[in-house]
Amino acid sequence: MFAGLVDLVLPPRCGGCHLPGSWLCDICRRRIRRLEEPLCRRCGAELDSPRATCGCKGRLHALARLRSAVAYEGPVESAVHRFKYQGWRRLAVPLGQLIAERLVVEGLAASTVVAVPLHPDRQRQRGFNQADLLARELKRLLDLREPPGRLVRIRATQPQVGNDRLHRWQNVRDAFAWRGPALEGRSLMVVDDVATTGATLEACAAALKLAGAGPVIGVTLARVRL
Repeated sequence: MFAGLVDLVLPPRCGGCHLPGSWLCDICRRRIRRLEEPLCRRCGAELDSPRATCGCKGRLHALARLRSAVAYEGPVESAVHRFKYQGWRRLAVPLGQLIAERLVVEGLAASTVVAVPLHPDRQRQRGFNQADLLARELKRLLDLREPPGRLVRIRATQPQVGNDRLHRWQNVRDAFAWRGPALEGRSLMVVDDVATTGATLEACAAALKLAGAGPVIGVTLARVRL
């Protein structure tokens, strides 16, 4: 009801093209590029030629798999910027739908979903965690469960944007921890908005594995092609 009242006062505008009428218009939906085969079986990166993996096995130890729904370009890049930095929280609904559609195709199995956490200082500054909003949509759409505790960011990190690959991995190493009972082999899905190298999701997965998690799958809305 509240969301409907908000839409009456502030009519939806497309996160991709800014035209009024919906949070993600049909034209922008058609312009969104889904990731194309061949994909790395482990990290989901687009490959130039068919092969099992892209060499990510040496970097990804805790993550069982990483998958993204679409390419980080065009309308999605614009929508993510408005969602993340301009406070367009209602974009969580259509963007979460894109992730859910990909997960249905992939058939990724995990009963519990957690979001990549922000540091408390960053969350107070922004007012919300965009990854948490996406995770909530996936719980609603795919009937996933709440975890028995919470994943937390135990130290502030620099924004990953603009960092090279090595700096990204060093920046988030040991930055996360699990607060709650032992996970006892539970499979989990970790959600974020954009994946570039997978460093943040790998660091989250490492913290979950230390807490006794079973397979940990990383899932994002979009993927940057390096």
